[in-house]
Amino acid sequence: MAPPLGFGQGCIRLLQFSGQLSSEGPDISRQKHTLQYWENLVRDYFTTRAVMKITLWKDNQKVEAKPLEIGYSILPRFFLVTTQSGVKSMTLSLDGARERLLDQTHAVVECVTAVWTYKYTNGYTVTLRGPLTVHILLHPMAGSSSATAQQFQPLLRIVHFQFDANLHEKFISLDAITGTRTIEQQKTPRTRNNPTPSPNGASGAHRTEEDRQGEEHRVLINNASIPGEPVNAFGIPQVTMRCLEVSHRHASIVDSFRDRDALQLAEGVSQMTELIAFAKETNQGPRGSYTQI
Repeated sequence: MAPPLGFGQGCIRLLQFSGQLSSEGPDISRQKHTLQYWENLVRDYFTTRAVMKITLWKDNQKVEAKPLEIGYSILPRFFLVTTQSGVKSMTLSLDGARERLLDQTHAVVECVTAVWTYKYTNGYTVTLRGPLTVHILLHPMAGSSSATAQQFQPLLRIVHFQFDANLHEKFISLDAITGTRTIEQQKTPRTRNNPTPSPNGASGAHRTEEDRQGEEHRVLINNASIPGEPVNAFGIPQVTMRCLEVSHRHASIVDSFRDRDALQLAEGVSQMTELIAFAKETNQGPRGSYTQI
């Protein structure tokens, strides 16, 4: 029997996850706009202690970075808000990915040229490019000793997902550009051979035949209009980033309250320790000891 990890099974599991993200259609689109759909997907592909870390750079310049850390409980909301921002599908490309086995139940998939593609309903396609590192765990199942590698596949879950987007690029479909299209009139053989003035005033006689042939198939769009860009300077929807920032602040507030409660509990335990020691020394009950102390 082939081992359940270390021989490409982790890569296959990531591609299966990508397949779920890239699915399109009227029915699946309606499901993607519900929180339950993403909760089920996250439960199938991530462990309960999973963390997704994404680093984005503003305007593709290594000056201002935005590190994002998304916990298991926030992941469904992250995917839902992204979908509600106009994303109809997402795809992970893992060209040149390598899988290493850390132990029998833990593998890491590394890809230095990963591409995370977002397709938007308004015709835009945004690609995030950079290194990807994913840690995948094998969750054991009772009575699975005789299971095949295929039966192990649903038990492979992501525990750590880190993607550092060094570059984001934006493309737009030609169908999303509205306006009156006209075909530029083709030049006659005589005018085709005449030098075409260039913007700087220099003669275009040095242009090759290939350049002139390219000019014969130009389309002019009068009053052209294109949709607004659906992403911010970091390459993701602004609503998605705001959701993650609010979730991060909420988690910080919760942690601060937990720290305060833990401190109060520790102080209370310390005081109770003194009370118990005093009660033992005076041979009194708790109430009497508390009154005297």
